[in-house]
Amino acid sequence: MTHRLLLTITSTSLALLLAATTVAAQDYDADHIPALRCESQFNKTQQCPIDGRMRLARQLSVTRCVQDQNWGQSRGMLWVTDGCRAEFVADEHGRWPGRGRGRDRDNEGERLVCESYENKDKECRVRVRHKVRLVKQKSVTTCIEDRNWGWDRRGVWVSDGCRAEFRVY
Repeated sequence: MTHRLLLTITSTSLALLLAATTVAAQDYDADHIPALRCESQFNKTQQCPIDGRMRLARQLSVTRCVQDQNWGQSRGMLWVTDGCRAEFVADEHGRWPGRGRGRDRDNEGERLVCESYENKDKECRVRVRHKVRLVKQKSVTTCIEDRNWGWDRRGVWVSDGCRAEFRVY
């Protein structure tokens, strides 16, 4: 008898928890911007239609969602894979900057975030006209030019765990 009561309480608690999670997900953004939930179930790739550029607003999975590794976007489609589950909202810029990740342009060059994860090499394609400058290191690993980061006319490369924000001129 105690086992059935415990099972009923557990099932009811789980149902209430799921309902609360759903309500919280729908009311995520303070500006009432609707969030798009896109989830990789059983580590499979899932594609979600989008209208414009999106940014990750809230991670739902235990698996860390990393742009261009287990989530990304192209015109009209956002994809997640390898267990990434998250909510996405429209990017404030609302425009497609082209290939690469984390880029925007201002009067002081183009901002580019390029990141090496798991000590793997990463190429971030962007047109370099004059030079590239490291402006903010994001990794514990020290980023040293010509050792674990560099650039040519086609873009910036990073390796060995270097993760940083660059300005491209």
